[in-house]
Amino acid sequence: MNDGGGADRLDALLDAAHEQLGIAVYDGLTGQGGPPEPRDPDTALDRLLAAAHRQTLSAVVRRTERLRRAAPACERRGAGAGFARSAGVLMRRPAAVRLKYREQALRIARDYWPQDLDESVRRARDAVQELIVQLEAESLPETSRERLARVGDDLGRVLALPRARRLPPALTGYDYLEVAQARLSERAARLMDAADAARTLLEAELIPRLGGREVSWAGALEVAEDLADDLDVAYQSAVSLLGAVTEAEEAGNDFRGADLHTVALDGVRLEGVRWDEDTAWPPGWEQRIRRVSLAAGDGLGVLVVGPQPYDSAVAADL
Repeated sequence: MNDGGGADRLDALLDAAHEQLGIAVYDGLTGQGGPPEPRDPDTALDRLLAAAHRQTLSAVVRRTERLRRAAPACERRGAGAGFARSAGVLMRRPAAVRLKYREQALRIARDYWPQDLDESVRRARDAVQELIVQLEAESLPETSRERLARVGDDLGRVLALPRARRLPPALTGYDYLEVAQARLSERAARLMDAADAARTLLEAELIPRLGGREVSWAGALEVAEDLADDLDVAYQSAVSLLGAVTEAEEAGNDFRGADLHTVALDGVRLEGVRWDEDTAWPPGWEQRIRRVSLAAGDGLGVLVVGPQPYDSAVAADL
């Protein structure tokens, strides 16, 4: 076999393929109104880099969210594998205090996290990032305005959070609930400020620019990019609030190794409390609690108290 002849035929084949590809590309561009107008190289590079950055961020966020949704519920809430112990301010308070104010603290945490607010903000941010890609291509699908309306709805859920409020001073002198309230309300306020700024930009600037017959692509793109930045701040604030909610939940549920032997447990709701062999219960209580507890399933000797047949909650003695 003549290797030189084979190489010549391959070159000729590649040259013919290149020519046919060029013809196809040219015909396609001509059929769409001709080649696009040349852009400033720096502007084109800036847009290319910005698009690559956003697409990379979207890919990472989508992967992170898939892993988060696939994880057990306790891990999604921040407890981590094996119920990793929090080192937060609330967790460092005496176990008897945490148990006494457990129900009130958990109720406050639920008020500030009625649903997956981080998911709402992430969904809004993803929608705006997709809009940016469409604006860069100067082509908007019919569903774009409907998606922006849903972005406003997602931000509305955030803005429905409770406003900061002061609790009456604790009669016992302990400020456990006040600390929990302050940590949650401060983070909620930052989230609501970011969400309010984003919704104002959405409703006052972006939607009107897309509502007319002629879209100002450059102007709409600039506003959309600012909105994406605001939503990124809101998302980080939502993650911060989730951390404070998780801390309050852990402080109210994690009593592994806690000394509770002097606490009066009659009437105290213990459902959901995590404990282990190092937890010291009042005399006569360990067997009662063990009978209604289940293994946490992590293989580390952690037990979780099941439903209790109590009709009322009574404050534990300190």
